[in-house]
Amino acid sequence: MGACSSGSQGGRPWGGTRPVGATGSQGGRPEGGTWPVGAPVSPGLRRVGVVVHTGRPAALALGKELVGWSADHGIELRTLDEERGCLGEGVPCARAEDFADGLDLVVVLGGDGTLLRAVRLAVRDQVPVLGVNLGRLGFLTEVEAADMRAALDAVWEGRYHVERRTTLVARTELDGRVLGEDLAANDVVLEKAARERLAGVAAYIDGRLFARYAADGVMVASPTGSTAYSFSAGGPIVSPRLDALLLTPIAPHMVFNRSLVLHPDEVVRLEVLPDGPVVESVDGRAVRELPPGATVEVRRGEQDALLVRIGETDFYGLVRSKFRLADAGEPDRRPET
Repeated sequence: MGACSSGSQGGRPWGGTRPVGATGSQGGRPEGGTWPVGAPVSPGLRRVGVVVHTGRPAALALGKELVGWSADHGIELRTLDEERGCLGEGVPCARAEDFADGLDLVVVLGGDGTLLRAVRLAVRDQVPVLGVNLGRLGFLTEVEAADMRAALDAVWEGRYHVERRTTLVARTELDGRVLGEDLAANDVVLEKAARERLAGVAAYIDGRLFARYAADGVMVASPTGSTAYSFSAGGPIVSPRLDALLLTPIAPHMVFNRSLVLHPDEVVRLEVLPDGPVVESVDGRAVRELPPGATVEVRRGEQDALLVRIGETDFYGLVRSKFRLADAGEPDRRPET
């Protein structure tokens, strides 16, 4: 913890649902992807972390409301060093690597991008994340700003469940040296570094060469990420309840342009070919430039992302609204001429 970190440490009683450990391919994900509601949360909900989109005044205003609710319920808040003061000077903060230690819940004030950042902070300690939406229509955030207090009351009373989402781990190497290991909730992408060049990437599945791509890029996505960049690149929409990996080329300059849906135990290795450098991105964040010969091995993460759900999630309703599918089926109501 940093100098301004919260004081109390120790085990988390896991706020009213069954304890969650690492799942991986050996773990038993409950049917339907959620854990059932248990006893009321209030005896165990003591420490709550908050991740804020500080560039949105509405998020800062909502943060003050969250501070008031927490004070009323005797809950200790914690935020990040980089967001120091966004909830008031009295709220302690911690470094990113220590942020989730001992927390019972993480509340996100922002959009899906802010929630993805919070998930990466919380997944190692298996802390569930509640997203309060302050962006456009999102697939991940659970409640709208006006409903935050009611959602917090529901968590306090144990009226919620936890939805599991597949994560990805990317291990990047060059000449036998490990350049980094990154966690993704949405996708890991290798894209061309120069506008005028294509990315040359060889894709191996479980050690066997599948294809050499000449494309704008190649990505491995989770089911959660299927509605993000993978969808824009022509990949399928996959139910988030499915445990799988997606291999999707981006604007490939070749006959084969299809996305593959892989078993979660299958491992994808992407090798940068001599065509030139590529940029590696994780959940939309550029993390490093890779020269020819570099490899990125992507596999299913051992631990799921944990999202708090207050009611029944209507994933296909979100898809319908996001892409205005209902409008497409409505009769033409233009007046006759």
